[in-house]
Amino acid sequence: MTDVFNILKRAYWMGRENYASWRKHSRPGDIRRRAVLRLRAWLQPVIEIEGIRLYRGTGLTIPVLETLEARQYETPEARIVRHAIQPADVVLELGTGLGFLASLCAKVVGSDKVYSYEANPALAPVIQRNFKLNGVSPRLEISLLGGENGAITFYVMKNFWSSSTIKRHPRAKPIQVPMKRFNDELTRLRPSFLIIDIEGGEQDFIHYARLDGLQKVCIELHPHVIGQAAVAEVEAFFIGQGFREDPAVSDPEHKLYLRDPR
Repeated sequence: MTDVFNILKRAYWMGRENYASWRKHSRPGDIRRRAVLRLRAWLQPVIEIEGIRLYRGTGLTIPVLETLEARQYETPEARIVRHAIQPADVVLELGTGLGFLASLCAKVVGSDKVYSYEANPALAPVIQRNFKLNGVSPRLEISLLGGENGAITFYVMKNFWSSSTIKRHPRAKPIQVPMKRFNDELTRLRPSFLIIDIEGGEQDFIHYARLDGLQKVCIELHPHVIGQAAVAEVEAFFIGQGFREDPAVSDPEHKLYLRDPR
């Protein structure tokens, strides 16, 4: 009986805590705003950003829908990619997300020269739907590129863009995902353009990655996840590898690094 009582007590207090959180974020104005977003997504399930079509009909959280509604989803990265990409490039992308940048790249270089890796298996059907909407078919693999071959714990959040190898929230769900050695894939694919958006994973990336053959790197930095000191280490890594920052399209959290092909 004591065990049952303790279980019921924990359930009661957890319910009280969740209810308080729900009330905090459920003011009438917030409820209406979320309802309008859901309705607009239902009425217009496909939205276009930078010439790329993205499906938003079901399964996406309110923060993601807000960003799509404002046409601001990955727009800094899109600015960098449009500025730097050339038809002869081979693209390697770490962190596919919704498939936005992979689709953008495929329209320039062709689908057979875009290789994209996404750790979150729940995003696979979403990505493939968006590829189909845009008439492209980049090489998508559901795995994480890291320092070794094997498996790694990946923490999944409802807002997919907060999912990471770093546990960022107590409610993040740990799953095991396959991991391939980044340097092996670099040698096999021989990309010229690397796109990195791995939600803080860039802090580990600089400790195992070679950059052989790369001429261009587009990277999103995450100081709110890894801290400014780690961000400075990442920036110094690319400069130390012979890259220079292009200030024309870079900003504090989105960088384009270029290297002389010689």
